[in-house]
Amino acid sequence: MERVRKLTKPISSSTHETLFFILLLFIIACKSETEQQLEFALQAAEENRTELEKVLKHYANDSLKLKAAKFLICNMPGHVSYVGQEIECYYQEAKPILLSDSLPATKVRMLEELYRKYPPGIIKKEQDVKIITADYLIHNIDRAFDDWQHGVYAQQISFEEFCEYMLPYKCIDYQALDNWRDTLRPIAEGAYEDFVYNRVYRHSAYWAAGAINDSLDRLHRGHLGDAMRSHSLFRVPFWTKIPSGECDIYSLVTVSILRSKGIPAVNDFILQWATKTNNHSWVTLLTDTQRPGYLEGCEGKVLGFMRPGECKGKVYRRTYAPDKGLIRLNTEAVHVPPTLRTIFMKDVTAEYVRPVNVTVKPLPELRQNHEKYAYLAVYGNYNWVPVCYARTEDEQVCFKDMERGAVYLPTYYTEKGLQPANYPFLLTQQEKIKYLKPDKQHTRSMTLHRKFPLTTKAFNTGRCIKGSLIQAANHADFSDAVTLHRFDKFTVAGYVDTNDSIGYRYWRYFCPNPCYCYLAELAFFDNQGNKMTGSIIGTGQRQKEDVRYSREAAFDDDPFTYYISNLQSGGWIGMDFGKPVRINKVGYLARGDDNNIRVGDEYELYYWDVNGWVSLGKQRATIMSLTFNNVPDNALLILRDHTRGKEERIFLYEDNEQIWY
Repeated sequence: MERVRKLTKPISSSTHETLFFILLLFIIACKSETEQQLEFALQAAEENRTELEKVLKHYANDSLKLKAAKFLICNMPGHVSYVGQEIECYYQEAKPILLSDSLPATKVRMLEELYRKYPPGIIKKEQDVKIITADYLIHNIDRAFDDWQHGVYAQQISFEEFCEYMLPYKCIDYQALDNWRDTLRPIAEGAYEDFVYNRVYRHSAYWAAGAINDSLDRLHRGHLGDAMRSHSLFRVPFWTKIPSGECDIYSLVTVSILRSKGIPAVNDFILQWATKTNNHSWVTLLTDTQRPGYLEGCEGKVLGFMRPGECKGKVYRRTYAPDKGLIRLNTEAVHVPPTLRTIFMKDVTAEYVRPVNVTVKPLPELRQNHEKYAYLAVYGNYNWVPVCYARTEDEQVCFKDMERGAVYLPTYYTEKGLQPANYPFLLTQQEKIKYLKPDKQHTRSMTLHRKFPLTTKAFNTGRCIKGSLIQAANHADFSDAVTLHRFDKFTVAGYVDTNDSIGYRYWRYFCPNPCYCYLAELAFFDNQGNKMTGSIIGTGQRQKEDVRYSREAAFDDDPFTYYISNLQSGGWIGMDFGKPVRINKVGYLARGDDNNIRVGDEYELYYWDVNGWVSLGKQRATIMSLTFNNVPDNALLILRDHTRGKEERIFLYEDNEQIWY
């Protein structure tokens, strides 16, 4: 079957040209019926019009399939694919890399080199409406309808849901126009083929999707590192061979495989987490229940909720039909933030949270009267990221469907990039707006212990410290042990005073909890603050061959190495000082993420003023905390480590505690 009509001369199209005729399409759609919108799309097809008309003629006697064909054609302008010899050469050279047995990291490195050989500037692109064939479109429509009407997983969904969850001939732009449905369908069949013999599982998209996705975890292994630069690899036979470990790759692979099997699925995502670094992407599927199900792409079973407790700010869904609001934004605004330059997504925040509408008035001194749009941004790891937009009306802006519990910055976007429109504000759980305008007339001192909130893994290992003991003895077997401190509260790092006035030869950290005595650092100090050294003692180590988890790892000043005992409960680590010594203070650090204050590193504290970050000075850490003076009240703060690391997060300081956002 011919998939793409050959072009005698590839025609490239710019983003502005694309948006221009999509805007015209939108205007026509507002004034008239689908037929006029369809005519506009057919005109946009130029020489390829006859191919699209073949599709319409083919379904002339099937009203529902004809309606589906019109949906695809009407919304096709703006969707693009690669064309030309250059991309074919790129794929020919990528094939042996992707299909090899090399490690994912090796494949990523080789694909990066290939990307530099074939940079984006030489790769030609074309509108699908100008190159797609009738045979290809008919085949995809018939397959999608067969899965919907005669399959077992989607008969409960509406036609409108079918059009977005199953019908599209591609799942993302630049996906190849090939036989992806037929090729992907057999993948992971063994994971659910026996479900036909179980009355509960046999017709359930919930159970089938979970089994398929769980098996993809073993089939599709990526390189968990930085983003991989490549041209789109969503092409037969590369789908399960893409070495990138990015969640959007995993999610799109899962969506495509599920759709190929007749399971209705879409890709939802956030442009930037509202209260932590990075973005995120996942799969949403329509199940046989009234609730949607969620999947982390290529990983695990169906989830009832997507990351509960984690503030998302704004959630979008990848769509085939363009969003009218984004069309207006991209045609009316002179400058648009990169995160909002795609028109094939829609806001679905209200499906995930109980949102509120927020009205913001730009400050007079910051108002950009010539800008028709303003934005709300959340903080990434290094800068503010716009996640939503709204038209400016009567010197104020109303942003719809915002999640509570996050800090947002009202901004404009000009040729200079983001320009603040007001101070950042906290949208409280009580739907109140609390502007974070620093009060420079009222300042205070604050003691800081971290530059980034606890990760889940660091939190869980920190919980192991609670209930643990600092003990001392003069017998090597600790038969005469004296407990000098008990950790009664949650903690991950710090110092404890022992109040020892006697002196003991053997000192240890003892963990009765069932967690293998994870501990990254342990240090003993005399009453002069000098670190004491001796012979390292303790229970055996669980991984004898790896020095990163040895007893010595607890005393190497490296937070990324840590001791793991061979005992699940009752493990301990300590020192034999050779003679009784008086220890005044014990320092400790749980296994974590190296975001605690690190002795020797240089830090700088900033607060956000009306136009950006203002320094409150630098300090080099001598202990596992920092104290800064003269910090304005009600200020949004960030602590930067100039020595090492990447993770840094904004926070407020309330009741002597860092509150992270």
